[in-house]
Amino acid sequence: MFKLNLAIILILAFYVNLFSQHVKPVMLVMGKVLNERNMKPVAARVIYEILPAGTEAGIARSNPGNGDYKIILPYGKKYGYLALAEGYYSVTQFLDVTDLSEYKEIDEKNLFLAPIEKDQVVRLNNLFFDDGSSSLKTESYPELNRFVQFLKLNKKIEIEISGHTDNLGEHSKNMEVSTKRAKAVADYIIENGINEKRLTIKGYGDTVPIGFNNTDEGRAMNKRIEFKVLSLEKNKK
Repeated sequence: MFKLNLAIILILAFYVNLFSQHVKPVMLVMGKVLNERNMKPVAARVIYEILPAGTEAGIARSNPGNGDYKIILPYGKKYGYLALAEGYYSVTQFLDVTDLSEYKEIDEKNLFLAPIEKDQVVRLNNLFFDDGSSSLKTESYPELNRFVQFLKLNKKIEIEISGHTDNLGEHSKNMEVSTKRAKAVADYIIENGINEKRLTIKGYGDTVPIGFNNTDEGRAMNKRIEFKVLSLEKNKK
C-alpha cells in the first residue's frame, strides 16, 4: 500500500510540475474608475493595449455602482491602459510585465477621469517629433489613436490644438515649427475620422513656457502639444 501511495504521489507531482511549466504567468490589475473631482465612481470602458505598437489587447468595463474594474495582463509585454467615458479625459497608465515570472496581483490601481470643461487645457503626452521637424515619429501613434477615440466618444467637443517650443533658436523659427507640429497632429486625427471643422490649429512657439528655459527639464516641459476645449455644445460629427 505504501508503494502504491508513493507511486500516486510521484505521478501527481510529475503532472503538477508539467502543468506549471506550461502555464504562462499573468498579472491581475484591480482598482476603481473615479471622477477625480468628487471621487465618485464612473461607468467606463477600460481599454488596454500592447506597447509600443498600441495593439488593442482587451476591453473591460467598470462597475457603474462602485467603479470596480479588473484586467488580466499576460507576461512578456509592456501595456498601456486607460478608462474611457463620455464627458471625461483620461491619462494613460503604463505597466511593464516583460519579466513577470509568477502570478501577481496589483490592487488599488485607480483610474481617474477628469470632467471636460470649456477652456480646459490638456497636454498630450508621448508625442515625438524628429528634432527641429514637424515629422511625427511612429511611437506617437498609440497616443494619437487614444486621442482620436476620445474625440469620437465626445462628439460635441471643438478644440484648439496648439504647439509649443523652448526658447532655443530663432523666435520666428520656433513659431513656424510649433504651428507645423500642431498641424501634423490635426492632420493625423482628421485622417482617422475626425471632422476638421471641430479643430483649430495654433502655434505659440516659445511664448507660453510652463518651465524654466535655463534647464534641460524645463525646456523639455516647454516642448509640447496641448489641446484646449473651445466648445462643448456643437455637434458636427
